[in-house]
Amino acid sequence: MCSHMSCQFPTIWVLTGVGERYKPIDSVIAAAELLLGAWPSAGGKAYLRALQACLDALQDSEPVGVVPGALMLAADEAFVSYIRVVSDTTVGEPMVPARRVN
Repeated sequence: MCSHMSCQFPTIWVLTGVGERYKPIDSVIAAAELLLGAWPSAGGKAYLRALQACLDALQDSEPVGVVPGALMLAADEAFVSYIRVVSDTTVGEPMVPARRVN
């Protein structure tokens, strides 16, 4: 199981509802909590893949870098707004691409 620091990734700011504030999501645990507790629609393919990516990262069977991409695909599927800031320090960091849902 990944330790607290090894579960972190560059922050994605997620807006789950009207009148809500953007929530910073910067770890596998925060992503899983968001998906399980505040996600507007549970049951889409990308949503389930994002949950699986979180579980796999927590069990060290997938790299943590899979989670941000899976979370953004789930957000696209559920029409959830998000912001991912890319800076000079994050450009060179590898982010494992998530598989697109067809």
